[in-house]
Amino acid sequence: MKTVVLVDDHSLIRSGLSQALIDTDYQVIGEAASKSEALAVLNNKAPDICILDLNLGDGNGLDVIFALNKAAKIIKFVVLTMDDDEDNLNLAKESGASAYVLKSSPVSELLEVLSILEKSTKPFQVIGEINRTTKQKDYRLTNRELDVLNLLGEGLTATTMGRKLFLSETTVKTHLAAIYRKLGAANRSQALKIAIENKLILNK
Repeated sequence: MKTVVLVDDHSLIRSGLSQALIDTDYQVIGEAASKSEALAVLNNKAPDICILDLNLGDGNGLDVIFALNKAAKIIKFVVLTMDDDEDNLNLAKESGASAYVLKSSPVSELLEVLSILEKSTKPFQVIGEINRTTKQKDYRLTNRELDVLNLLGEGLTATTMGRKLFLSETTVKTHLAAIYRKLGAANRSQALKIAIENKLILNK
C-alpha cells in the first residue's frame, strides 16, 4: 500500500481527499495546512506521494517541493491548482513535481493520475509550449488543447493521450470536443487538416 500526505490550507479539502482515498491502495499517514507544517510532516513521515496545494497560507507549495528534493527525499508530488496557468505548470516542472490536477477535476481523475504515477517513469509533462505562432492565437486554443491537438496528430487515442498528459480519458475527450468546435471541424481528419494548414501542429 502506498503512503500519502495531504497538504492544503483548507480542512474541508483535506477531509474530502482523505475520504476519497478510503478503500484504495493509498493510506493517508499525515496532513498539513501550511508550508511549515508540510516540511515538518514530510521530513518526519517521508511518504510515497504528497498531494500538495499550490497556494498555502504561509508560502508557496512549490517551495516545499524544492526543499524536499534538495534534502534528497524521494517523494512524488501531485500539485493541486485552481487554474491551468502555463507559468504555474512550468514552475511545477522545475520544482520537481510529478503531476498536477485542477481542483475542479473529479476525484476519479486524481485517482487515475495516482495510478499512472505508480507505473510511469516519465518526468512531469508540461502542458503547452511557450512559442506559438500568431496564426494559432486566432483559434483561441488553450495550451492544453494545443498539446492534445499535437498528440492527435501523432495518431494517439484519447486513452493514450491521457496517460501522456496525466489526464483522464473523459477530460481528453472534452478537450477534443472543444478543439473541433473552435476549429470548425466535424471530425479528426478535418481537425488535423486545419491544424496542419495553420501550423498548429509542431514539426508538421
